[in-house]
Amino acid sequence: ASTSMLFEDKLVRAKQLAAAFGVMALQSVEKVSAYAIHQQDGQPWRLPGGTGRAKIRPMLQFFEQVEGGGAVPIESAIETMLRFHRGRGIAIIISDFLTLGDLTRPLNLLYSSGLEVWGLQVLAPSEIQPDVQGDLRFVDSETGETLDITNAAELLNVYHDQRLWLQETLDTMCRRRNGRFTSIDSVTPLNTVLMDQLCRLGWVRR
Repeated sequence: ASTSMLFEDKLVRAKQLAAAFGVMALQSVEKVSAYAIHQQDGQPWRLPGGTGRAKIRPMLQFFEQVEGGGAVPIESAIETMLRFHRGRGIAIIISDFLTLGDLTRPLNLLYSSGLEVWGLQVLAPSEIQPDVQGDLRFVDSETGETLDITNAAELLNVYHDQRLWLQETLDTMCRRRNGRFTSIDSVTPLNTVLMDQLCRLGWVRR
């Protein structure tokens, strides 16, 4: 729930997906817990593990209360979460994964804790297909750092290469830890994402 997730409703989509996965798991009598990193002190909003349909309402209320903000890197967020988590199963990480950090250690920690690593990347449409031209100044939404660009066309080619490289790297990292990875946008209707895209990829069963 870092500041970058506030861009073009990425956090809204992440919360919707987390709630949908949680409901499906609880209806299947699976134990569900959830974590969202606090924007100020780094401590997670935590939904303790529970099972059964009676836990659906508290879980939905938990996700409704999650707000975005701050600059807590996903890698440190995962390590913080593991201080609280108990139990084996599947860890679904919903994020834009736009981090400068190395995810190897936190994903190893998840896997060594008995958790399959499933990564679900949520990107804004303008992050997938940026519409830029001319001279630009980029501002990091979390650190405030700036970068001036004078050749946007050349930059776009580099950007697309790096975005695809990141997704391929994340896919490999998740699969090596007995999991899976996919990337979606923040604007496709939720029902289409769940019942079409994720069904075809084996994330969701009808």
